[in-house]
Amino acid sequence: LTQTPLLKLLGFCFLMKQNQLRGKIFMLITEQFKIMNSNNKNMTDLVVLGSGNVDIVRLIEDINQDEKRFNFIGFLEKDEKLINKEVLGYPILGTDDLLLDKLSGCAVVNNIIGTTRLHEIVSNNINNKYKIYNTPNLIHPKVCRKYVNIGKGNIIYENIGFATKVSIGDFNIIYPGTNIGHETSIGDFNLLALNVVIGARCTIGSRNLFGNSSTLSLGLSMANDNSVGVGSVIIKSIESGNSLLGNPAMDSISLFKSLIKDKKI
Repeated sequence: LTQTPLLKLLGFCFLMKQNQLRGKIFMLITEQFKIMNSNNKNMTDLVVLGSGNVDIVRLIEDINQDEKRFNFIGFLEKDEKLINKEVLGYPILGTDDLLLDKLSGCAVVNNIIGTTRLHEIVSNNINNKYKIYNTPNLIHPKVCRKYVNIGKGNIIYENIGFATKVSIGDFNIIYPGTNIGHETSIGDFNLLALNVVIGARCTIGSRNLFGNSSTLSLGLSMANDNSVGVGSVIIKSIESGNSLLGNPAMDSISLFKSLIKDKKI
């Protein structure tokens, strides 16, 4: 059997109503995977939580093309209607409850990004609920990491510019084209979308969302739970819990009041 039919059969077995038969088929298929990958003994079995962002497939394949690290088994989803569907040839195997037994030995990456708060909850569940502590970074092999400190569970795509002495915490997602200046510190559970610019010597807390092509200027700080709109430019330090828009960026409520006052809306 080749890998693609095996993946399809693996997803199908989760739809079967007889648990005992389903368990036997699952064990047979996973054993076949081990045989197929016997020549790559250093590869780690990997499952991904959340299939909404399909770019992660290409990232994993690019990592493996550079160095065979992950035996990517497939995705897990909460919605049972998605089970047995495929994402770029990889199956949605079942719900994340499989991490409690059949997939408990796998490394896990959190690809669920509805909100930064949800991303934090799911990331914490990997450790606290499922007792899985193998949460590797997925970092594109062409990203230069010299003199950069990176935690665990991060997803870092291609064409990222890290200057020296940058510190990245845990479970952040950084999309292509983002540039981060020297001596900048970024906390946990942040999402930096396409082409974000973070100036040098900035400090960013946790659960912040930066929209496409947004900017945090040199030497500023941002606390927690902020949302920065597409193309917005931040020119002053920001406390927690703001929704920021515009150039220069201001709180969205203040921005709308200003537009009304100037009769622009």
